[in-house]
Amino acid sequence: MLRTLVPSRPLAPALAWLALGMLIFGACLVGIFARPIGFLSAFWPANALLLGLLVRYPHLARPPAWLAAAAGYVAADLLTGSAWGMALWLNAANLLGATAGWLVLRRLDERIRRLQRTASALYLLLAALVASTVGALAGCGAAPVYFNAPWTDLLSLWFSTELMNYMLIVPVVLAAPHADDPPQATQGGLQGMSLLWRVAPISSLLLAEGIRTVIGGPGMLAFVVPGLLWCALSYSAFTASLLSLVVCLWTMAGVATGVLNFTPAHAGDVFSLRVGVTLLALGPLAVACASAARAEALRRLDYAVRHDDLTGVLARRALLKQGARLLASHQHESAGAAVLMLDVDHFKQVNDQHGHGAGDQLLIGIAQAMARELRPQDLLGRLGGEEFAAVLPEVSPAEAHAMAERLRSAVEQQPFATAPGGQGPTQRATVSIGLVHSASMGGNADMDTLLLAADAALYRAKAEGRNRVALA
Repeated sequence: MLRTLVPSRPLAPALAWLALGMLIFGACLVGIFARPIGFLSAFWPANALLLGLLVRYPHLARPPAWLAAAAGYVAADLLTGSAWGMALWLNAANLLGATAGWLVLRRLDERIRRLQRTASALYLLLAALVASTVGALAGCGAAPVYFNAPWTDLLSLWFSTELMNYMLIVPVVLAAPHADDPPQATQGGLQGMSLLWRVAPISSLLLAEGIRTVIGGPGMLAFVVPGLLWCALSYSAFTASLLSLVVCLWTMAGVATGVLNFTPAHAGDVFSLRVGVTLLALGPLAVACASAARAEALRRLDYAVRHDDLTGVLARRALLKQGARLLASHQHESAGAAVLMLDVDHFKQVNDQHGHGAGDQLLIGIAQAMARELRPQDLLGRLGGEEFAAVLPEVSPAEAHAMAERLRSAVEQQPFATAPGGQGPTQRATVSIGLVHSASMGGNADMDTLLLAADAALYRAKAEGRNRVALA
């Protein structure tokens, strides 16, 4: 399991902006110490990190955030001996590039920004192209002034470097797991499979790395493509993006140190290599986004099948299936289990007097009121119409009766809206409840038997005057 990488609660604004400035400062130092003397760094994470954080956390995107980032940029350059003029020029270009990318991504749907849609990779590529172009155009004029080089050289190197950095780092930031994220199903059908099969995709990637280290040459970029694609199909978008980042950075480091047996002969080769590395990361990212979108669609479909579309509680079939499994595991324990049948009193009068819309709102409100009273391990479902059922594991008969009374009281005491959003006049309602405990059935009754007994008790509660709990 991946550990949570970001806090669940947002920091106070001032503290968040200070943390952003310090993070950019640290990222700039990494880039500065990684660059050759007298020219630009091949790995400059600060701009991509800034873009990713501003898109991932829109509440950060305020003027103080840009001021904090600017302070981090300039402070890192001045601390490492850069002249004021060069620090201001180059870092203004850095900020302009990241801002341009942010303007492209900020209005997109959150699920696109979180790499959960098929088109996410293409939108990210568009933002990276815009950000790289703007930054390169803004900064290339510094080449003849500070680097004694043609501005066209700085233009091509800045563009290719930034494009690579954006496509490698921003996806990792956007897809990073959050403490409040719902649990995600494993992609690629790996859930439930053996550990050997789970590590097979990354093992194939390591094997490809070893092969291309031995062979080298200009075609070495493509050797890892099958492994990256398999990882993208098998793991989450975050894991796939992180693996692409590691592989591509190792590629650049391997070329720089001669480990991969490929040495760019001139600036055109460097440009080609960096763009090639960018495209190397794009393919697995697109596959991971498509796989994440498919997994999300399947999750939504599964939720729709298992839950009632009006009230959001379990649908009849899911309640019967999960209830039977719960009873089988708990009714033979010392406490036992209980089943409740609940029916809204005089529900037809609500529809006749206020309309079916008011009836729907009443069912939604009652389901929510009962769900708040139940424990996390309890099940609540809608059997149809105005009839609900609940399964309570690990309860004694007295505890089950007390729970039923809480549910009845919660409904009786709460006013319910007659229109969506709490609009319009309120209405009151009561429920009648039939209760059966597994102990009263000899401890061997199945779900159907307990439901029949609870239903008979429900009819007795109705006959005795409604708004009450009757025991089987």
